[in-house]
Amino acid sequence: MDLDRRSLLKRAGLASAGLLVGGGAALRGLDLLAGRDLPAAVASALLQDVDLPGMPSAITPIGRFYTVSKNTLGDPRLDGNRWRVRVTGSVSNSLELDLNGIRGFASVKQYQTLECIDNTVGGDLISNAEWTGVRLADVLAQAGVSERARRVAFLCETLPPQHGFPVRVLSPNLYGIKNPKWVTEIRVVDGDYRGFWQQRGWTNDGIIKTMSRIDVPQPGTVSGDYQRIGGIAFAGARGIQGVEVSADDGRSWMAATLAPALSSLSWVLWTSDWVPQGRTQTLAVRAWDGSGAAQIAEIRPPLPDGSSGIHKVTVRIG
Repeated sequence: MDLDRRSLLKRAGLASAGLLVGGGAALRGLDLLAGRDLPAAVASALLQDVDLPGMPSAITPIGRFYTVSKNTLGDPRLDGNRWRVRVTGSVSNSLELDLNGIRGFASVKQYQTLECIDNTVGGDLISNAEWTGVRLADVLAQAGVSERARRVAFLCETLPPQHGFPVRVLSPNLYGIKNPKWVTEIRVVDGDYRGFWQQRGWTNDGIIKTMSRIDVPQPGTVSGDYQRIGGIAFAGARGIQGVEVSADDGRSWMAATLAPALSSLSWVLWTSDWVPQGRTQTLAVRAWDGSGAAQIAEIRPPLPDGSSGIHKVTVRIG
């Protein structure tokens, strides 16, 4: 598909919010936020953790932030003092930048959820953090993107660290497969480009599908006349408009309460009241994105473009 330069950046998720971030040092978890004066929306969302034990934190602690590695020989450990990233290809001015060169661009912070394309329905390969980095669009602007450019390819070490030190890409609205780590070259290309995973059948678009998950309760036995259900919902940059839960395996639904999102790029925490009835109940959750589109109910595996389906949890009433 032919794209002009503005569309290229938007399609790549790089126009305004796409960041080059400096590995683990640029990822701020809940444990680093302790004691800070937080914005009202952040403080309100964090209260969910206290109100409902078992819920994930609005901001994932760094030690719990999901990591996925397919490197059989181990992840690379690059020397930040010797590291360089080159900007090449269909540009007016090829660049070679060290970490100080990257830091010379204006720094921005953003709350953003990252989800692995291999995440299954109800899976835990999804986390939320505050990231610090520089706009990739600013770097590309300095290089001067050609009118012929159609895609941006990132070349990385093949072999933390574990979060991509010294530099990784953070692409809003795209699965982790499109958020490469250990970046050593940014190549602007005139035609199509198929990376390592795309050559093996995975999507070359990587747009996040709307998902929702039940975190409380977990499968097992619950007791008492009153319970609260809770979990997360995420739809990439589209945001979450609404969440509904069912206590009868999807025959009837009720609206859940949404906590304030930390940003337009982060997940939301949801909760709902529930009065257990009978001996066994199957709970279910579904979400709508910011455009009003419902999440896909059809069960599909992660390959090739991300899983879909309604998450359900069966509990016994004890």
